[in-house]
Amino acid sequence: MTNPPKIPGLGAFIEKSAGASKPAAPHLVVTAARLLLAAAAVQIIASVMAVMYAASPERLVAIQAQIDAMSGAVPSLEATRNMGVITVVLAGIATVSAYVLFAFFLRKGRTWARVAAGVLAVLTLTQLVGFTMPQGLTTVAQIILGGLAVGLCYLPEANKYFAVAKAARS
Repeated sequence: MTNPPKIPGLGAFIEKSAGASKPAAPHLVVTAARLLLAAAAVQIIASVMAVMYAASPERLVAIQAQIDAMSGAVPSLEATRNMGVITVVLAGIATVSAYVLFAFFLRKGRTWARVAAGVLAVLTLTQLVGFTMPQGLTTVAQIILGGLAVGLCYLPEANKYFAVAKAARS
C-alpha cells in the first residue's frame, strides 16, 4: 500500500506537510495556552478537594439521608459513595485533558481550539450553581483563566496568527 487511507478530519491533528513553514506563535497565543494550562492545574486542585469531600464522613451522612428517603431497591452506602468518587475522578481527568489539549492546539494555530476553549470556559460557569467557599474559588479561578485565555485569542495579533497558520496548512 503506497498511499495511506484518507481519514476525514485527521488533518486537524496531524500536519499534512512537515516541511511547510509554520508561523511562530505570538506572545498572546503562548500566554493564552499557559493560562489554559494554569486552569488545568486549578482543576487538579479542585478535583483533589472534591474527592476528599466525596469520601468524607459528612458526605456519608448526606448520602445515608438520601438513601433513607428512597423506597424500593436502594443502593448500598458504599456503592453510592464509590460511584460519586469515581464520577469526580473521571470528570476531573476529562476536564484537565480538555484544557491541556486545547492549550496544545492553540499554540499550533488551530482555530477550533480557541472556539472549544471558549465553550469550556462557558461550561465552567455551570459549576457556579452550587458555589461554596473555599472550594468555589477554584471555579472562579478557572472562569477567569479560561476567559482571559479565550479573550487573548481573539485580539487582532492572535487573529492574524490563526489566519496565517490556517493558510500555511492549506
